[in-house]
Amino acid sequence: SGTAAVVAGGGVALPVLARRTAVAGFSGFEWAVGVPGSVGGAVRMNAGGHGSDMATVLVDVELVDLTSGTATPAVVPVAGLGLRFRGSDLHDGHLVLTARLALAEGDRVASEATIAEIVRWRREHQPGGQNAGSVFVNPVPGEVSAGSLIDGLGLRGLRVGTAWVSEKHANFIQASEGGRAADVRAVMEQVRSRVAESTGYLLRSEIRLVGFADPSTMGQA
Repeated sequence: SGTAAVVAGGGVALPVLARRTAVAGFSGFEWAVGVPGSVGGAVRMNAGGHGSDMATVLVDVELVDLTSGTATPAVVPVAGLGLRFRGSDLHDGHLVLTARLALAEGDRVASEATIAEIVRWRREHQPGGQNAGSVFVNPVPGEVSAGSLIDGLGLRGLRVGTAWVSEKHANFIQASEGGRAADVRAVMEQVRSRVAESTGYLLRSEIRLVGFADPSTMGQA
């Protein structure tokens, strides 16, 4: 089987793209079905899961640097993005317009079965409802997970106002309907502080904080 180039807009939802590429008979992007985010955000954070990530399938992106004073798009190959575990060299002024992916020509039935299994696994192990997915980057990928550190301190259920650490998975923060971003951040700060004090690991946020005066205090990836 060969490969195919798939171009997606930066605002396309990852689960939608995962399902549409599977229906079209392309494989390699099934992992994204459970990631709550957009293509552009996935490039910025090198989103991933289930053994793969954006760096594995990305060819290049078309982006604009809003801080450059011009609106001229530039095509940047994946090697020029500085992709790393849940991070990249892109900054807040970069706007990803499109991303070109290299996917394998696969089997629709097999891809849809893989997606169904990923969805089943996530429903069993991760919370639904209002959350932004995994909150903190694993300090030592494959060895030390943020969730295990938080869970080890008994922080499931820790609550501030409208937000709380999920009872189902300690690296998720849930919010009630109409929940406040400030409450989510407050929970993040408490968790980060207590993990640092007890274990020495200073957790970095996978979530980009927008609209706060000092988002850098979360050690964003």
